[in-house]
Amino acid sequence: MKPVFNRHGRTIGWLHNGVIYDRTNCCRAFVFDGNVFTYNGEHLGFVQRGIFFDQRGRRIAYMDDASYDPMLPIPEITPAPPHPSDARSAPIPSAPPKAPPVSNHWSALKWDCFV
Repeated sequence: MKPVFNRHGRTIGWLHNGVIYDRTNCCRAFVFDGNVFTYNGEHLGFVQRGIFFDQRGRRIAYMDDASYDPMLPIPEITPAPPHPSDARSAPIPSAPPKAPPVSNHWSALKWDCFV
């Protein structure tokens, strides 16, 4: 499981086998072909080089593999990950909209509102 961090470097969730879990180990969304979707098939945003972006191209979260970016905060010491629960079957999503240009600005959305 890969930890997901917010703009302050706090662990806010986990990514495992394309499934996004919240801190309570509930499946919240999934990643398909670099895009983030709800289990209802709603397009939420995208992931690029370890950074989650909202639909407007603004940063909303990041993972350790985004460490190439010096503008990201140093993440906290990651708590032990939960055991992955049984993920729901993800639907095959429709074609997502074209990703907007990415921004170095952070989204006003909170992670819980995003997923």
